[in-house]
Amino acid sequence: MSDFTSILPAGATLQGGKYCILKVLGQGGFGITYLAEQTGLGMKVAIKEFFLKGSCQRDASTSRVSVPVTDNKELVSKCLKKFKSEARKIASLNNDHIVSIIDIFDENGTSYYVMKYLDGGSLADRIKHAALPEEQALSIVRETADALKTIHSNGLLHLDIKPANILFDTYGRAVLIDFGISKYVDNQKDTTTTSSLVGFSRGFAPLEQVNAIVSSLSPATDIYSLGAMLYNLVVGVVPPDASSVMDMGLPAFPAGISSEVQYAIEQSMQPRRKDRPQNVESFLLLLPEEDSTSEDDVTVVAVSSGQAPDSLSSSKPSKGKSWFFGALGLFVCAAVLAGLSFYQKKQRPIAIKPDNSRIEALESTVDSLTTKNNSLLKQVNDMKGQVSSSTQNRNNLQRQIDDLKRNNSSLETQISTLQKENSSLKSQVNSYKPDAERWRRQMEVNR
Repeated sequence: MSDFTSILPAGATLQGGKYCILKVLGQGGFGITYLAEQTGLGMKVAIKEFFLKGSCQRDASTSRVSVPVTDNKELVSKCLKKFKSEARKIASLNNDHIVSIIDIFDENGTSYYVMKYLDGGSLADRIKHAALPEEQALSIVRETADALKTIHSNGLLHLDIKPANILFDTYGRAVLIDFGISKYVDNQKDTTTTSSLVGFSRGFAPLEQVNAIVSSLSPATDIYSLGAMLYNLVVGVVPPDASSVMDMGLPAFPAGISSEVQYAIEQSMQPRRKDRPQNVESFLLLLPEEDSTSEDDVTVVAVSSGQAPDSLSSSKPSKGKSWFFGALGLFVCAAVLAGLSFYQKKQRPIAIKPDNSRIEALESTVDSLTTKNNSLLKQVNDMKGQVSSSTQNRNNLQRQIDDLKRNNSSLETQISTLQKENSSLKSQVNSYKPDAERWRRQMEVNR
């Protein structure tokens, strides 16, 4: 009888020795990912093998994958077709933040696709011990959003945005991987066109995905996951699952997280799909503006008459002459001030038109923050109403439980009384049995 295993062993080869398996990188419900070597170039690659957990098995001696249960064959066939179709679709996506697929082939009774190996580690590893600084988290989320923009524009939903599915390349760029549960979406109707299994990662998936409502999946589903990942990065813990967010809202944010980031997370993780940003562009507008300051920026310094900044001086006076230049400077300043004083007495003041652009910008910012504040206050009041309603429901349930306990106690008393009466009746019946037997015999004699 054959032995069975779920993985290819180290040293196994594919495509006639073109690829050599080194080790397993990860295993999920839909496939197994290996680290391998492209032997011709001596280059490391990642290979994903289609292996539907619970439905497929592998012969250890031949490495061949089979489906032992006939009832599962249709499901496996459908998922395998989707695996190959989406691999080709991903290979056509041209974005630095989406994993590159460089080969696809059939072997061992299943299918494989080959990806560029990313050796910069995963985002999940980076946040194992502490949250990320806000600017670093925002940079990673923006790069992931850029990948999602390309994915959505090509009619796909990723449906598994989380730190474990973000790897980093040699340039430190965030790269989105694992399209194992992705689906096609009808951009005209904003609904999915496939009805295959719906997977999800707890804490990162909204209610429509958790409840497997395939027709309700849309780009807004990925937006929820993007907001949940931002929460994970800046808070340092996985967010509550969707049902908890629906009932209680998000927990209070730790100190140090900006109000703009909090607002972006709250809006993206709205339980109702229609209340979230409906596309990546709308999500990005919620994030704080990127810091555009760079080392090449030029700082303009106002210079008063007769004075030049140190950075513009052609040479620095020696210590021996510093007193002379100091005295000369004081004399020049005094002369200029005297001249200005005399000139101001002779001339009428010149009205200078103030620059209101900065004030208008600040007023616009205040209006925006006021709008956000009002929205937050509304959410707080809604949450208070939900808490009050939940408290009332809990009190009603408690009263019902107390009533049931009282009724149960009364029933137990009645049962106990009936048991005693039943025992008494049994005793009486048993005491009558000898007399009844005598009467029966006497009646037979009389006959």
